[in-house]
Amino acid sequence: MLSIGELSRVTSLTVKALRLYHEKGILVPHKIDRESRYRYYRHNAVETGLIIKRLKDMGFSLSEIGAIVKDYREDGQLVDVVERKLEEVNRTIRKYRDMEENLALFLKQAGEDEELSRDIEIKREIIPDCLICSIRFKGQYHEVGSRFAALARACGRHAVGKAFSLYYDGEYKETGAHIEACMEVKKRIESGDMSCRELKGGQAVTLVHKGSYQELGRSYHRLYTYCREQGLQTLLPHREYYLKGPGMIFRGNPQKYITRLVFFYT
Repeated sequence: MLSIGELSRVTSLTVKALRLYHEKGILVPHKIDRESRYRYYRHNAVETGLIIKRLKDMGFSLSEIGAIVKDYREDGQLVDVVERKLEEVNRTIRKYRDMEENLALFLKQAGEDEELSRDIEIKREIIPDCLICSIRFKGQYHEVGSRFAALARACGRHAVGKAFSLYYDGEYKETGAHIEACMEVKKRIESGDMSCRELKGGQAVTLVHKGSYQELGRSYHRLYTYCREQGLQTLLPHREYYLKGPGMIFRGNPQKYITRLVFFYT
């Protein structure tokens, strides 16, 4: 027979672990000395101990190990159990990869927000073509947020730049506003109600607005006035790029939101 220390040395299971396996009825000693309370094991306990160690290294829980050891006869019996465990591990890996992407995205956004500064000058720019994934809908303006959330989930690490909206109406609408929520992406993605296409650029007048979304009207007024004074014929849809808005966790101060308005013109 082997003492608990000897069995520990042979199987690479700690004495503490062997005591726990005894308590749970997974690996029970053949004899316990009445006076010293030392545990002694038969030599066939070595094989059981090695099986337990292998299962432990494969990530099986204590209850799972107990159930397996109870009915274990040969490796072929474990195929289904191991396949299910492998799928569980893969789900966990995918979960942590998603967590990693979300953490990296948060840090990237936080770093970009630090670099943003107020720019109140109206500019003329050439906006390049870009590949976008988008969700087009008719509804209320605040509903665009849920579309951005869906786009972010679908596009993941393939998204580049900031989210933006295309507004197809030339006037304010309380309901039934024609809106397209957009994200620029590195590659085409097909998912659910989302579509993917090349969005044309062109010559545009731009203005960076700092403040809440409720105050965007004053910046729109500046752009309309500028375009009229310059004799520029604006084209729909107008764009709003959300350079800094509600955070991924906290809503933040709306007075610090930064939105880039883009009017294309002829």
